[in-house]
Amino acid sequence: MFFSLSLGRFYGIDSLIELLIIIVSAIIALYSHKIYKIVKEQNYRFFSWAFLFIAISFIFKIFSNFTVYQRIRIEGVNFVYTVLSQPNYIPILDFISFTIYKIFYIIGFLILFLLLTKTDKKQNIFLYAYLSIVVILFSIYLNFVFHITLILILIFLTYHFYENHKAHRTTNTKLVLIAFSIILLSHLFMIFSDMDPLDYMIAEGLMLIGFMSLLINQIKIKLAFKNGKKKQTGSNKRYLRNTAKE
Repeated sequence: MFFSLSLGRFYGIDSLIELLIIIVSAIIALYSHKIYKIVKEQNYRFFSWAFLFIAISFIFKIFSNFTVYQRIRIEGVNFVYTVLSQPNYIPILDFISFTIYKIFYIIGFLILFLLLTKTDKKQNIFLYAYLSIVVILFSIYLNFVFHITLILILIFLTYHFYENHKAHRTTNTKLVLIAFSIILLSHLFMIFSDMDPLDYMIAEGLMLIGFMSLLINQIKIKLAFKNGKKKQTGSNKRYLRNTAKE
């Protein structure tokens, strides 16, 4: 008897993409925190928390991809064959990991939603949190409910960043709009991933591209802060704060 490990649906390629998403999300969270330290703009503080939760969520997503197979070799006089089975505890661990992934992931995007809607009343935050819990519980039986909820949140976020880009036509606002549009598209593919595994891989790839676009934006803003700090003029400081608000 011996064990073998499967890393995901596509020979571990999906887990590799998710590992890259973890790295990118963690860097976005770190850069947002550094920008917050410079300009003291609360938006960047919450933005950092949101992507920290998203990074943590994908750690549990990778755990849920792991499948352990127990191989039992049976030998007889004229035959040899192998029986594949899963240890009883593995499906439970997969279920717990995937559920925790959903919790952290939806919290990350919920923070962005609350941030952009400027929701600060405790009763409203409690209501959104309650509805998120209900969605996660329903998604245990109907997985597409989870993705539809995220699509609704992402539609709002994308529309907000579209309006922001119309008001402030800069490269930064365009990158953010493109990023959230791609992430929205990725979840549209995720709805059909249970029927066609190729949709799952397309969704994972699009998600990585979306997060990479956000990372490029964060790097641009961080460089702008760095250059502005060297000049140390009042006009530059105002420019940096306006960039952060956009």
